[in-house]
Amino acid sequence: MSGQAIRATDVFCLYPTPRGHVAALRGLTLDVASGERVVVHGPNGSGKTTLLRVLAGERSPSAGAVSVCGVDLAGAGERERNLLRATLLGRVDQHHARTLRPELSTLDNIALQLRLAGVRASRARARASALLDRLGLGGLAHRRPVTLSGGEAQRVAVCAAVAHEPRLILADEPTGELDRAAADAVYDLLSALAVDSGAALLLVSHDSGAARVADRIVRIRDGRLSEEWTPDGAENESLVVDDRGWVRLPEPLRARAGVSTRVRAAVRDAAIELVPPLTIPRHPNDGAASGTAQGHNSNDVAGSGPTSGRNSSGGAAIGTAQGRTDDESAGVWGVTVDRGGRRVLDGQRLVLRRATLTVVRGRSGSGKSTLLRILAGLERPDSGTVRVHGVDLGSLDRTGLAGLRRRYTGVAAQSAALIETMDVQENLEFVRQARGLPPDPDLVHRWLDALGLAALRHRRVRVLSGGERQRVAVARVLACEPEIALLDEPTSQQDEANAERLVAVLVSAARAGTAVLAATHDPVLVAAADAVLSLS
Repeated sequence: MSGQAIRATDVFCLYPTPRGHVAALRGLTLDVASGERVVVHGPNGSGKTTLLRVLAGERSPSAGAVSVCGVDLAGAGERERNLLRATLLGRVDQHHARTLRPELSTLDNIALQLRLAGVRASRARARASALLDRLGLGGLAHRRPVTLSGGEAQRVAVCAAVAHEPRLILADEPTGELDRAAADAVYDLLSALAVDSGAALLLVSHDSGAARVADRIVRIRDGRLSEEWTPDGAENESLVVDDRGWVRLPEPLRARAGVSTRVRAAVRDAAIELVPPLTIPRHPNDGAASGTAQGHNSNDVAGSGPTSGRNSSGGAAIGTAQGRTDDESAGVWGVTVDRGGRRVLDGQRLVLRRATLTVVRGRSGSGKSTLLRILAGLERPDSGTVRVHGVDLGSLDRTGLAGLRRRYTGVAAQSAALIETMDVQENLEFVRQARGLPPDPDLVHRWLDALGLAALRHRRVRVLSGGERQRVAVARVLACEPEIALLDEPTSQQDEANAERLVAVLVSAARAGTAVLAATHDPVLVAAADAVLSLS
């Protein structure tokens, strides 16, 4: 293959809903040359993941032309699409669990794609072993995915996606749940493998750090390509004008220029000048989302001491197992967890208090998700005490744990398990009903409004973007009015504006009395926290 790895022209993609069709792509045009590395940015719901699905032949465009690695997807049958995916495409997902088979070793996971392409087992395993050795990952060959840290597992997933030497690598938010060092390692690995094999790379990410491996960065807004720039020319960001003359003015640019719904256009000195006829009055709530999340005291409970007003045992997140104070909602004392020969948590202590936002941070694989699962009663520690609402979880069987969780705890995991056949509002109403809570439409609407989901309330969740699904999962937790909210990487799939909005909502929920615990790498969420637990 030579020339273009991707040629997408005037692509539309519509999703049916009970109230009509939703356009995820609206005339998008994008060319990617063979060997080119392109990073795609864009807000939640802008069409990034839909674009990847169209390019992978998983969804047919409603209109437009798409050619991938020389294959015309508009005229390709299912056999040709399967062959494209098996031989010419490499797919990297944000969640390595979707890529790696838990029953297979790391070596066999990487060899699997080769086996599916018809390579003999011995040859496939030899090529997988050579790839691991070349990347300094040979020591992971015989370990199962469950024993790997998040960063290790994601790098293995990248290897599994490219072991068959694809001509195009499609990566969808591959570092959203990783710390900075692990994310950079994944970016560098993707870039190195693409360069070595001459493959093109299309990397979708909200992370500005992804630019380190890009030849070109583009932004998608409202289903169209809107802006484009290079890593060394970020200050010269260009607006993209399509073949019909459409141009999308980004919100920050419109706000600075005072552009509202109408502009006057004039040609001056070979340039088009847009002049607003009216200025935009500043909305009284502008900036509220980011402002609400600022100015809260952050106390690192693994640090040197408490802040004013906190207990002398080391901050709001540290306590003892003697008795239960009025504001204590849950806690762990001396908790140790061993998984696959590796110590994940070692004598950990943490107390969650009402009306407090607590953040647990640490490198990928440091035990953040495990700690949340233990507090939710979804996993048992090897030793130590876990208590929720004064009840020792060690004294309960599975039924008792489920009952306690139903009564006191709301959980949003990294991968939102929403009810696909229901719309957004029905998902929130159903979970209240399942918990025996009375209907409260006003409460449901308030959380949807606060999280920027009001316009999507009657949309089926199966057609939502990853970031929108994540916010629905958080809204579903808060709509149950839990005493304790456990959220795993709640901002990992959010664009900057929605991440700030979500942080402000969590601060508001804590101020209203909920004990909120979030595992995160997000510095904005860490800065907004009342207490921070650092895991190493």
